Amino acid sequence: MNVLFISDVSIENPSSGAEQVLFHQATGLVKEGMRVWALIRDNRSATSPAADTVSGVQMIRFKASVDNFLCFCKSVFRFPINRFDAAAEANPFDVVIAHQPLNYCFLSGAGRLKNIPLIYNFHSPWHQEYLLMREEIPKIVKICPALIRKYLERICLRKAKKIMVLSRYMQRKLQSIHATAADRILLNPGGVDTIRFKCTAGREEWKHKLGLPPESVHLLTVRNLEPRMGLDRLLQSMVILKKKYLPVHLVMAGEGIERARLQALIDHLDLGDTVRMEGFIPAGQLPGYYAAADFFIMPTRDLEGFGLVTPESLACGTPVLGTPIGGTLEILEKLDSDLLFKDTSPEAMAEGIRQAIRQFFNDRTSYAVLRKRCRKYAENRYSWQRHIRQLVTIIQSSHLPAASYQN
Repeated sequence: MNVLFISDVSIENPSSGAEQVLFHQATGLVKEGMRVWALIRDNRSATSPAADTVSGVQMIRFKASVDNFLCFCKSVFRFPINRFDAAAEANPFDVVIAHQPLNYCFLSGAGRLKNIPLIYNFHSPWHQEYLLMREEIPKIVKICPALIRKYLERICLRKAKKIMVLSRYMQRKLQSIHATAADRILLNPGGVDTIRFKCTAGREEWKHKLGLPPESVHLLTVRNLEPRMGLDRLLQSMVILKKKYLPVHLVMAGEGIERARLQALIDHLDLGDTVRMEGFIPAGQLPGYYAAADFFIMPTRDLEGFGLVTPESLACGTPVLGTPIGGTLEILEKLDSDLLFKDTSPEAMAEGIRQAIRQFFNDRTSYAVLRKRCRKYAENRYSWQRHIRQLVTIIQSSHLPAASYQN
């Protein structure tokens, strides 16, 4: 079977959640014996080497200008069609799996995807993400771009034979925003590479290697630095914990539009000795950071579709404390509801961290048992192998002879 992935994110050196889902789905289907292509925007630098395949996935790249919106639309409309025609002529595609709406809409509007069944990955509402990223911009300025995003996403959803979500939270979002019938939505939670992310010996060595202060409870969060991630509230919770004389230290990793504001907030709150801004952590180094942490913190205040960092941390045996939002709630409540904060406020985060230290961390036996439970839970529920098996089933149920399916 020939499978085409269409996405606006990269499959090479995946770092974001959307990139990781795309990478594991595409490479997982290769391992299942399918022939897989990925049509993606080329984000490589001019000096990066070109590769025809990535882990067996055949690449269909195109350049898109980002100098201004009109140039971007012109390049996206032209180049994906040319690249698609060249690939499809030699290898007719049996099914399309789309991860974002823009490139699919251009190709579909050009009549290139007729009679090819579509499976759409609904990661989150595109227009809501846009609005949350631009909270400080007046509503009148951003309403039209938001409505365009919502319209394009709805086009894809209406054309899709099946729609896949990573959490029941996103299933409810999909049904409420786009009025999608429940029988077209399939839940397939995200996964974790349980071989790469695993419990390791020498946790103290990792703490020393990363330069973490001794005699502290080490907290870690790895997030895109965006407003909806709740990182400002997490910093405010650190002030509360500091006033209670709890020896906590937070490593905040990631990049994004909020970096400068968060650094200014750290300075303003006098948290320089308590919080370390780590920047982007390469994928190969993440397991070491998870191993060094005593607790991982998920402070998201809105629109948490799944959060791949949660099962990654659990697979490393590091307990996750999180806000009761979206996918975080669904993952943690079945493991231990005491790992969930009461709400998204700084006060609730501070109290949840304090309780976790007292209930688990201060009792070495209880903490060791919890770490083993975290690892076992991730292994049993969130392996990528399980995700791919379900994806194969979805593809097989969605695939119909071209003559019998009309897009």
